[in-house]
Amino acid sequence: MFTVKVSHSILFIAICILSVMRSSAQDLNLSPTRPTIANSATVQSADVLQVETGYDAYPQRTPGNQQTVDTLISYTPSSKLRLDFGWSAFNHQQDDSGTTNGVGTIALGGKAVIYKEQYHQGAPGLAVQYEAELPTASESALQGYGQQLTVLVNHHYGKDGKVDVILNGSLVQLDCQTVPGCAYGGQQSFALSFHAQKQTRLYAEIFGQNNSQSNTPPGTYVFSGFYRQLSESFGIDGGLRFGVSNHSASFGTTIGVVFGKRLSHGKSN
Repeated sequence: MFTVKVSHSILFIAICILSVMRSSAQDLNLSPTRPTIANSATVQSADVLQVETGYDAYPQRTPGNQQTVDTLISYTPSSKLRLDFGWSAFNHQQDDSGTTNGVGTIALGGKAVIYKEQYHQGAPGLAVQYEAELPTASESALQGYGQQLTVLVNHHYGKDGKVDVILNGSLVQLDCQTVPGCAYGGQQSFALSFHAQKQTRLYAEIFGQNNSQSNTPPGTYVFSGFYRQLSESFGIDGGLRFGVSNHSASFGTTIGVVFGKRLSHGKSN
C-alpha cells in the first residue's frame, strides 16, 4: 500500500508542476541522472533548470526493507557546468533492529564537462561530478555525512550513435559524523543505452558498491530499464535491479520523472 501511494504521489506532483512550467521553443536537451547509477558526461542545455524526483524500493533481504523518495534540482549556468541540490525527502528503513522513517540527506555539488563528446570521433566525453552530503534534522540512522567524487565517461557507437557506452567510477567518504571518524568506499558502474527511438532509450547496467549510495544498499547489481521523453521538457524513467552478490538486496525497483524549463530566452547550447 505504501509503495503504491508514494508512486502515485510522485506522478501527481510532477504533472502539477509541469502544468505551470511551460518550456520555450528551444530544445532543452534534458540530461537525466536516472534510471541508471551510471551517468553520461553531459549536462542539460545552458540556462535550464532541471528537476527530477523518483522513488526507489528494496523490499527484501539484506539489509532489510529500504524505500526512498528523492529529488534533484539542477541548473546549468553554462553548457559545461551543472549545479546540483539533492534532497531525500523521505526515507524508510526496516531491519532486525527496528523501523526508521524520516528525512534523509541533503547533497550539494555539481558536474563539470571537461571534454564534450563528438559522435564520429574516437575520444569519449569526459566529466567530473562532486557532491557533499549533509545531514538534516532527522534520526541519525537515515543520515549521511561525507562527500563523493565521480569520473564519468561515455561515447556513442553505431549508426547515428544509437548505442551509448557509459562508465562511471567514484570515491566515497561517508559516516563522518561518527566518533571513530570517516569511512571510505567506492562505486563502479558500466551501462549501455540503446536509442530505440529519438524519444526512447533502453538501458542495461551492472554496478557494484561497498556502501549505501544512490539509494541502493551495498552489493553488486544488474539492471534493466528505460527512459521515455514525452515532450522536450518532460520525461519518465524506471526499471528493475537484481542483486547478484551474497550481501546485496535480492531485487529493487526505481521510477522517476524529469522536467525542465529554460529560465530566459537568450541562451542556448
